[in-house]
Amino acid sequence: NNKQPLVLLDEMIVKNLWSCLQHGFVLIGVNDIDCVEKGVIKELQTDIIEKDFRYIPIFGYCMNKGYLLTFAVVNFNKRKEQCDFTTLKSFVSEMSVKYQQKVSICEVSSCTSVISLIDAFFEDCLKENGLPHVCRGYYLNPSPMSYSERYMRDMKMNEIFIDI
Repeated sequence: NNKQPLVLLDEMIVKNLWSCLQHGFVLIGVNDIDCVEKGVIKELQTDIIEKDFRYIPIFGYCMNKGYLLTFAVVNFNKRKEQCDFTTLKSFVSEMSVKYQQKVSICEVSSCTSVISLIDAFFEDCLKENGLPHVCRGYYLNPSPMSYSERYMRDMKMNEIFIDI
């Protein structure tokens, strides 16, 4: 029910999310423009939640194609405890085979490298699908508008969102 606009992923937002991203994350999804219609994205999201990982949905805005969705699965569990990165890599390898989705393992060294890693990921996905489109920005879900939305997204869905 949150009708707020998507939030532009920029350096300021990455700095706010740095505590979650600095221990490594994995990008998975967006191998096919039709993934949403096929239900692949929803199934992938369910698997991420069931394996107890936290994630950040990232929307890449592509001209003439709308938004493409990928998940930045972070190295934290539902209780916000850091996990073993090998476990995360193993999980994502399994998911990439199951859903035939592209994966990028990101062990970041600096806050500024996050956006360029995301950009390269989306570019590769579009190129692999023979799409000449370029993403014109990356966006995140808006912050929760109510306590019930915050509870649902944080505690039930394991989503990481920005607090503005």
